[in-house]
Amino acid sequence: MRKLAVAAFYFAAAIFISRYFLPYDRLLIAGTAALVCSSSAVFFFGNMRKRIIIALLSLSVGFFWSWTYTTVFIKPYWEHHDETKTVRVVVTDYPVTRQPRGYRVDAKLKLENHPVIGIRIYYYNEAEIKPGDVIEISAKLQRTDITGDGDRLDFLTSKGLFLSAGVSGNITIIDTKNTVTYTPKIIAGMIAKKIDEIYPKDISPFMQALLTGKRDELYLDTSVSSSLSASGIIHIISISGMHISFLMGFLALIIRNKRLFSFYGIPALLFFMAMTGFTPAVTRAGIMQIFLMIAPLLRRDRDSITSLSAALFVLLAVNPYSSASAGLHLSFSATLGIIIFTTRINAAVSDSMRGKKYYRKKVPRAVINFVTSNLATTTGALILTLPLTAVHFGYVSLIAPLTNLLTIGVVSIAFPLGLITATAGFINSVIASALAVPVTFIARYIIYIARTFAAVPYSIVYSSNAYVMFWLAYVYIIFTALPVLKARARQYLYPGCIAIILLFTVIIISAVFPVTENNSVTVIDVGQGLSVAVTSKNHLMLVDCGSNSLNNAGEIVHEFIMDIGHTKIDLMVITHFHADHINGIEFLLSRVTVSALAIPDPEGSYLAEDIINLARKRGTDIIYVTETLSIVFDDAKIYIYPPLGTGDENERGLSVLTIGDITALITGDMSSSTERSLMRFAELPKLDMLVIGHHGSRYSTSEELLTTLKPDIAVIPVGRNSFGHPSPEVIDRLDRSGAIIYRTDEHGHIAFGGK
Repeated sequence: MRKLAVAAFYFAAAIFISRYFLPYDRLLIAGTAALVCSSSAVFFFGNMRKRIIIALLSLSVGFFWSWTYTTVFIKPYWEHHDETKTVRVVVTDYPVTRQPRGYRVDAKLKLENHPVIGIRIYYYNEAEIKPGDVIEISAKLQRTDITGDGDRLDFLTSKGLFLSAGVSGNITIIDTKNTVTYTPKIIAGMIAKKIDEIYPKDISPFMQALLTGKRDELYLDTSVSSSLSASGIIHIISISGMHISFLMGFLALIIRNKRLFSFYGIPALLFFMAMTGFTPAVTRAGIMQIFLMIAPLLRRDRDSITSLSAALFVLLAVNPYSSASAGLHLSFSATLGIIIFTTRINAAVSDSMRGKKYYRKKVPRAVINFVTSNLATTTGALILTLPLTAVHFGYVSLIAPLTNLLTIGVVSIAFPLGLITATAGFINSVIASALAVPVTFIARYIIYIARTFAAVPYSIVYSSNAYVMFWLAYVYIIFTALPVLKARARQYLYPGCIAIILLFTVIIISAVFPVTENNSVTVIDVGQGLSVAVTSKNHLMLVDCGSNSLNNAGEIVHEFIMDIGHTKIDLMVITHFHADHINGIEFLLSRVTVSALAIPDPEGSYLAEDIINLARKRGTDIIYVTETLSIVFDDAKIYIYPPLGTGDENERGLSVLTIGDITALITGDMSSSTERSLMRFAELPKLDMLVIGHHGSRYSTSEELLTTLKPDIAVIPVGRNSFGHPSPEVIDRLDRSGAIIYRTDEHGHIAFGGK
């Protein structure tokens, strides 16, 4: 069985190399080279010969399969990139609402003489569609490895979605396929509706994510989802091996006979995998569990490493592009870490506890075993996932071991009880509502833990901080060397203490010695949006935080704040309530303390209502700006001007002038007419820096504004967009004004002033 594990490892290695290092046209050469080199095994004997043959042949098969999969399944469809076609597709899931507008849904597409592939459809006109519906659309097809339209480029291909389709016009339902294939997704949709009926409004999105993997509603609540992420327990709502273990553990309590357990357990597991969408992480866990259940029936010993390798082999054989899935990377490494380290950690703790008087008593022993078991499992998983988290997401949660210890036990109760509650909802709503009470309490407890610990300063550290990366490297080098040197348990104590001291030193250095000392203005690169930080030795003001681009504006800004050594925002200014200016603010409010929030009249904006309610819960003062607000931050003086325009919300926004080491003006999205109103209203000085209005729209940054204020520097906050920003007219006006032009899409964060 271990030979299978080795073969699967080398096959997976070839797939990874194919995706990350080798261009498509070199795969046949690599496969042939590995095949030819396998003949060198004739010069070796015994186990060495077997190892060489298994390794090189597995590599060869991996390279050939990667080339074949792309050639046969994918390239024929990618040839239609940028074409507008009328096609028929079969819907495979329920539609999801997109922000700020529109919908998306996944489907299967089959063109003539081509195999079936996955496609993601984006549309704007509401349509009543469900899994199994055959629909006809006229759409522009695009490769998802080039443009993800709001998703990570590797995310869609790793899910088997190789084309995206931007629908023009309406969707026409042609037929409905009532097959078994779509039943799990339909039932998942029914369960999601029951969860909505049974649970309170604030808990329903969390329970949908926990039980069915449907996370779109939870992600709309940025404060909760970002807190789960920052506290290191986001995996709770990402259906994975943990949920598979909970499900199988629950079934094992009901079905004691091993043969019956396999007979009923495997179909139940496959149904759950289909219901949650066969994501790479779920599929890995499910296949591994099936192998473990089948082993006793075939009179084979259970081998976790072999099962894990076999699961990875099946996944990559079905879709080699799943090798790019961050979820698969984390799921695989977490499972491997648990297999390698958890048993050893538990054994070491048990050995150290033997002979202790309190350990002989039943209750203390049970509590200690529960705590050490959860801690060992968490530690085992984190050992291999921390570096990957830093690579994929750019941060490491330092609080994760504690938050996992505080929540993993209750999640193991909430998951099976939640499934029972949802099932009971189809029988009797009164019984279901009663069963939902303890589950609701557990969900609120988990969210409370996430919010509380996510708000702790430096609960996460970003990989952009070089000190953090040096610390992480030290930890892994030392704790990899110690087992190799066969160190005893006590010999881990001193390096462990040094690691803790170094970590606190890194945090203190970052907090006490900020990057910026004097007044500076930084236009942060958040893509197609706006966020400007005004910093001084002791204070920080942030103007807006939002983006319509791929990246999370709140996370980008939070990383910037951490890097410059600030742990709170003294004043946050919202120019106006459009998503590309505010959709990262809830994220920030959940991560850092914001002393005050200055806003214009929200006038019933639902986006404003959510932000204001969260700010009040976090103890933030709300300032409604109806007249000029003057603030002094150290050596900088800041003026916040009230709305001066009428009509569109862009014209009813705030504008900000900062005077210090650098004099800068931020006008939000106001048009030329409101710019003229601002110049009549306030005595504006000559500018060192102008943050160009409305991302470079031709209706902003008028000739009059540039002539009057004569900015030396013009910064355009812009990202990839379909509006043509920045417009040629604005670029021409700036060139004629003599201002030096900087763009965030070309230069990244743009800072002036300070040191």
